[in-house]
Amino acid sequence: MTTVAMTFEEVRAALKQRFPMLMVDSVTDLEPGKRIRAVKNVTGNEIHFLGHFPEHAVMPGTMIVEAVGQAASILFAKSMGTGTRPGEFLVLGSINEMRFLKPVVPGDRMEMEVRVLKFIADFALVDVSASVNGTEVAKGKLGFARRGLENPPASQ
Repeated sequence: MTTVAMTFEEVRAALKQRFPMLMVDSVTDLEPGKRIRAVKNVTGNEIHFLGHFPEHAVMPGTMIVEAVGQAASILFAKSMGTGTRPGEFLVLGSINEMRFLKPVVPGDRMEMEVRVLKFIADFALVDVSASVNGTEVAKGKLGFARRGLENPPASQ
């Protein structure tokens, strides 16, 4: 069992996203092919808080999904090289049973866990959860596929 931790600089090197969409600050634990635990420090300076909501900032559910999705991308890259070839990226293909249980607000330290359910060729299915201070704030299942920019899907 290999366990890995990653700093912000290592996370940034592993992900293609950049400000304002870089949603993982560090990795606290990574077991290739099995699971990852990562952290997102939520701050009031994030651009989505300008409109969601100006009088009472709440992290949008789509941003929570993006954060756990980025953690999954790091797990895939460290597990099987997925997303590391030039012109290649991971596509979030499905969001299943996603539930948002409590609001995430500026000042929260959102801890995320992604557990592999299946790896099949260029596809992956994962179970995700996010918590703040030990309380689960979101959970669900996400499906991903590896795609290259050189082969866009055919128009219908």
